[in-house]
Amino acid sequence: MKIAILGAGNVGTALARRLSAAGHDIMLGFGRDPEAVAAAAEAAGVGYGSPEALAAFGDVIVIAVPWAAVGDALAALGPAAGKIVWDCTNPLAPDLSGLLVGGDTSGGEEIARLLPGARVIKGVPPFAELMHADDPFIAGAAPGLFVAGDDSEAKGIVAGLLAQLPATVVDAGPLMAARFIEPAMLLVVRLAYLKGMGPRIALTVQSEAAFG
Repeated sequence: MKIAILGAGNVGTALARRLSAAGHDIMLGFGRDPEAVAAAAEAAGVGYGSPEALAAFGDVIVIAVPWAAVGDALAALGPAAGKIVWDCTNPLAPDLSGLLVGGDTSGGEEIARLLPGARVIKGVPPFAELMHADDPFIAGAAPGLFVAGDDSEAKGIVAGLLAQLPATVVDAGPLMAARFIEPAMLLVVRLAYLKGMGPRIALTVQSEAAFG
């Protein structure tokens, strides 16, 4: 699968490495310093392109930029109608005291509003430190993650990509469920970095029912 990753920071490069190793064709792009982004792509062993090239290339377009950069990133990307857009963002306040959007909307829904016609799926990946590590498991188990989206086919594709990171993926429902995923992931971030538990942490759902 051709996967375009918008953002070449820790999350974007970790996704590039993991998904490239799983056999996908990856193109990385977008950043304040194009030369640094090109160097990051070369170091990750994947392709590099402009946002316009990413939009044309990807079967799946990954949004892996900090929340503050989402507006600029999507403007650079341009129209994405019909494309699967995997939203990896979380609109965290800089001091981790809360979310910058929430309640009656979510980061995922705001990205869908900015990209009319795109097939937007929310799926926050594991911590970048965990994805960059030689051992991406937590006590021998794949970290638990959630997906939400209104397009069942697109959601299945993103869930499959998350599983390859690896992860144990739970379908949380329609895209509006991002309103619940994002606060849950904020809790994980606070436990990791404010409570000192570190990045080898995730939420696990225990249920006798099959996930799906």
